[in-house]
Amino acid sequence: MSSRGLAVLSRSAIADVLGSGRRLLVQGAMGLHSSDGLAGKVAAARSGRFACVGTISGVCKTPEMLRAELRRARAEAPGGYVGVNLMAAINHEDFADLARVSIEEGASFVVQGAGISREIVRWCREAGTPFAGIVSSGRLAAMYEKWGAEFLVAEGAEAGGHIGDIELPLASLVEEVLDHSSLPVVAAGGVDGKDIARYLAMGVAGVQLATRFIACSDGDAHPVFKEMHLGKDDQDVVVITSCVKGMKARAVRNAFTDALAAGEHFPPRSKAWFFGSAGYRGRRKPCIECLAQGICKCQGSGFRESFCIQDALLRAVKLGDTRSGLFYTGQSVTRIPEQSIAELKSVQELVSDIEDGLAQWEQLHGSLSSLPDGGHRTGAVGSPGSRSGSRCGDGASGTRLRKGASTL
Repeated sequence: MSSRGLAVLSRSAIADVLGSGRRLLVQGAMGLHSSDGLAGKVAAARSGRFACVGTISGVCKTPEMLRAELRRARAEAPGGYVGVNLMAAINHEDFADLARVSIEEGASFVVQGAGISREIVRWCREAGTPFAGIVSSGRLAAMYEKWGAEFLVAEGAEAGGHIGDIELPLASLVEEVLDHSSLPVVAAGGVDGKDIARYLAMGVAGVQLATRFIACSDGDAHPVFKEMHLGKDDQDVVVITSCVKGMKARAVRNAFTDALAAGEHFPPRSKAWFFGSAGYRGRRKPCIECLAQGICKCQGSGFRESFCIQDALLRAVKLGDTRSGLFYTGQSVTRIPEQSIAELKSVQELVSDIEDGLAQWEQLHGSLSSLPDGGHRTGAVGSPGSRSGSRCGDGASGTRLRKGASTL
């Protein structure tokens, strides 16, 4: 299948977007299958203010699952921007195979966090696929720029799921990253529509929202999974200790997180209900070895501590299990206005609401384009073009001319 159906989100393509007076609006990928079915719809949304970017989570999918999800998104948003999110902390064989599929299928970019992998930067560079690093410090931002990243995602302490630095709020992180790197920066972590203008005014190229897009009428997540993100206040959000290297992670409070806080542990269970009798890539045991060697606290303790993250996340997103499931979420969950599933808006409606909110901010504070340096730093190479008023994900000037996927 042709790999030219999606546009490349390179550093120069981002410069084109900014030069046209728009910014990036990125849908963040949530763990496993939480954001399935969203990336293509986000990339196909229409906006005069943003170039919309969808992201698929490749984490712990089979290669076949990831390939199918990429092809679905490409069919929904031909010529749009759809990338793949990977975690360096997963099983290395799986990591390499999922990176290969991302490249073969012509993903607009690969973005990676939860650990550091110089290999994937090289794989992407050799294939002509832009690489973006998720960073939680200025030092890491500078390192990724040196290695050849095309842009950065600065993810602050307010993020959902695994958090790089629980002590560093996003606004402070953005300042630090902008001070240490000339690359375009996307601000992420607990962001909702009301925050966007503030971060754009700081000089970022765009913003990333994940939790807000989870709570919409589109996407494949179980209805109860979406409902668990509604009507929450600060007491409904907790930070747990994950089985992934003991990292801190933010989630909706429920019976499962309370049990973890009380010291209970949850060894892995059979996943045949989801992967079938053949197991995950032929791994039929309750522990499918989804994480890299030495990363999983549960496996490392002989299953006497922590929990199986596959079980907990799958039960949440696929079964809507509010007692045994783990519902990762960003701190912005407390600001989701909808109170019921029936009230949830579509991706397009959310994008339109975000545009309206930005316009209202500019009425009070002045146009972002009038700020010094246009309110952003491009970190650009190449000349900006103009595509105002196009479909959000229309990346025509950044269409990839690929030599073919390299062997990883």
